[in-house]
Amino acid sequence: MYKNKAIFFDRDGVINKLVTRDNGFFSPRTFNEFDFYEDISSCISSLTKKGFLIFIVSNQPDISRKKMRIKELNKIDIAINKKLHIDQIYYSFDSKVVIGGSKKPSPKMIFDARDEWNIDLSESYFLGDSLVDIECAKNANVSFILVKREHNQEIEHTSCINSLNDFHKMLNNTI
Repeated sequence: MYKNKAIFFDRDGVINKLVTRDNGFFSPRTFNEFDFYEDISSCISSLTKKGFLIFIVSNQPDISRKKMRIKELNKIDIAINKKLHIDQIYYSFDSKVVIGGSKKPSPKMIFDARDEWNIDLSESYFLGDSLVDIECAKNANVSFILVKREHNQEIEHTSCINSLNDFHKMLNNTI
């Protein structure tokens, strides 16, 4: 039934760097705080050449919490779409995980992409940087790869990479 393969990327901490605030690492709230990781562009370029659809699935609760303006999110989206080939961005603005909601670890954003884009989840991957991402992938039954960054060195997973360049090298060995 489903025929396309896809890569689902978490945004903050995988595509772009987190911001140091309040003694921790957090999502950027303004366009000026948004900074791409250097390895994202070549990774996505390689994946699109292999026929993968590219999606971002990201929790953005600061919108509903009134800590970020939608205008800033739109500026970030424009920058993302200018720099990277992204087929669609899925956001959850839910401030809490609720039954029927879309906030990860709910698989709703992945299932929405699957249904809209005819995606075979058994041929797809989720690249994320957090325990919530791991749970989301598990809930959607999608293979998960943990992207190790400065902020998440304590998280362990059976499949991890230290650079997005390592992921497309990994795929070269399996495809």
